[in-house]
Amino acid sequence: MSGVLSVLVAALLTAMGDAAVQSRPAAAPDTRLAEAAHALSAGDLDRAIRVATAYLKQHPSDARATVLIARVHIAGEKYDDAYDALQGALKADPRNVDALYYLGLVTGTLAQQQFHDLETKAPDSARLHQLLAESLEAQDKRAAAEKEYEAALARRPDLLDALLGLAKLQRIRLECDAAILQYRKAEAVRPTFDGAYGLGVCQSLAQDDEAAVRSFAQAIERDPTAAVAFLGLGESLNKLHRSKEAIANLQRAIALEPTMGEAYYALGLTYQTAGQPALAQQAFRKAEQLGGAIGVAPDPPTAPSSPRQ
Repeated sequence: MSGVLSVLVAALLTAMGDAAVQSRPAAAPDTRLAEAAHALSAGDLDRAIRVATAYLKQHPSDARATVLIARVHIAGEKYDDAYDALQGALKADPRNVDALYYLGLVTGTLAQQQFHDLETKAPDSARLHQLLAESLEAQDKRAAAEKEYEAALARRPDLLDALLGLAKLQRIRLECDAAILQYRKAEAVRPTFDGAYGLGVCQSLAQDDEAAVRSFAQAIERDPTAAVAFLGLGESLNKLHRSKEAIANLQRAIALEPTMGEAYYALGLTYQTAGQPALAQQAFRKAEQLGGAIGVAPDPPTAPSSPRQ
């Protein structure tokens, strides 16, 4: 009986403990974040930052608090502090939409400030002309952008960003000889993915596919996740009738970017070269679905590859 009695006593004590827990009043919700937001709306920045910071000390992983602190800094025009806070918010929650939104605003403001400082302190500097070129390029004013890149390089011939920017615009205009010259200068300053990839594109357009294969391979070494480089390598290999290697690289491009219609189109051309018409038509259909086909190629193919810029 003593064993049964012990079990009954233990059960009674457990039930009493559960009842005590249930009867304990629930903790009051922490309203400091809402209080800080209200203070921000009222323009009381000191109180907003003080309350939000106190809340964050107890909830260090709450990205909402860090975003609120950043908003207080923005309201006080402390953009560097806001930038740091938003970086912290994204570290806690990389997909936080509010943090991404305010980071866009802050970085834009900081960029404008830096541009103004540069314009004031160095009105005819290479970097200023480079920034002007990038701004014009973003507005699709390519001719004017080229002139600014050229002005930047006249002042600093080894400015890598200007060399790559000018080469890209020349490549888009199919001025491959001029673009290759700029890309080679850029590679001499510092090897980059953009330099190797741009060379590969220009060499491919100039029908120098042996050189293009080497350049695309270098680009892949520098960035193994760049699907466009695998696409370029596959197209050049196909033109050299190295179909097996071309197929492997094009499949790699598709694995990296499954919606890349151009890669499916190039794969279709390569399958045709390899004498596999059924697989070719399957690839062409997929390219057409994705909007990346130039038009389904006839059998046998008449087009060597899809154009790239």
